[in-house]
Amino acid sequence: LLLAGGAVILLAGMVVVGTWVVKEIESGVINRAGLMTSLYVDSFVSLHLQSLASNGQLREVDRAALDRLLSGTSLGQHIVAFKIWTADGRVLYSTNPAIVGRQFSVKPTLASAFAGEVHSEISDLKEPENEFERQRWPRLLETYAPVRAANTGAILAVSEFYQTTDDLEREVRAAR
Repeated sequence: LLLAGGAVILLAGMVVVGTWVVKEIESGVINRAGLMTSLYVDSFVSLHLQSLASNGQLREVDRAALDRLLSGTSLGQHIVAFKIWTADGRVLYSTNPAIVGRQFSVKPTLASAFAGEVHSEISDLKEPENEFERQRWPRLLETYAPVRAANTGAILAVSEFYQTTDDLEREVRAAR
């Protein structure tokens, strides 16, 4: 009886620790993927957002450059949806032109990116601004990253981008 009780406790402990380890692996993979991709995206996109420092508006030439970057390049194949946000929740640019200029409530993840943090999570795409993404995917890896002015380091805007979870799920399985 004592041995059976010990086995039950040991089994319960293994389940709890195993579950915790899996969650930590998933969290680490998500955070690393988001951070690495945000650096990659920033290296391409930041140059085209520097006009925001002077007038808070995105120039048409920069919109066209972003369109080219996100449609016919390896970056565009990796990123399935992309948005540029202002601090008050207005969409300055999006791969879904229907939401450009619309204002949404500022989520905590967007606010933390305006505070300088990169934030990544798996999104179920329930937010109102995800109407386009929701039609094509059940869930995506969502990342918010600050875009800084080249000369001052001040945060000009926040880029939000989405990737499919296929690569992420493979990485998590391999890590398990």
